Amino acid sequence: MKKLCALFCMVVVVLSTISTSALAAEPDGKVIDLGDGFYVVETITQYPMARSGNTVSGKKSDDLYYGSTLIGTATLYADFDISGSTAKPVYISVTGSGYNGGAYLRGEPTHSGNTASGTAYFKYNGIPKTLRLSLSCTADGTLK
Repeated sequence: MKKLCALFCMVVVVLSTISTSALAAEPDGKVIDLGDGFYVVETITQYPMARSGNTVSGKKSDDLYYGSTLIGTATLYADFDISGSTAKPVYISVTGSGYNGGAYLRGEPTHSGNTASGTAYFKYNGIPKTLRLSLSCTADGTLK
């Protein structure tokens, strides 16, 4: 019985020394360091093609962090017409939200060629932050 208690105590000690950072989950997306403690986690979502097969829709989302605090999210939504030899954006929208003291100020959509773009403006503790999002579409309907 003493050996069992000793073994149990040893297992508890070993498990308590394992770093919790080794157990932390990695972000689901591309991480971009903006400097000064700010960074973005960027993800792209492509929706299934419309029944006609001539339209591709998707979004790119940027989660803006200061340290480990989420302070805002900006999302670029775009629909692309792929019926021709090149894709072209037919709908673009930029939306956003502020969290934990961060404020989403506004978003401005633009496009050029096969790329939908947007600029999102945030402010956190008096510091302005500008995020630029872009989403391109190939002629076969692949979003990048």
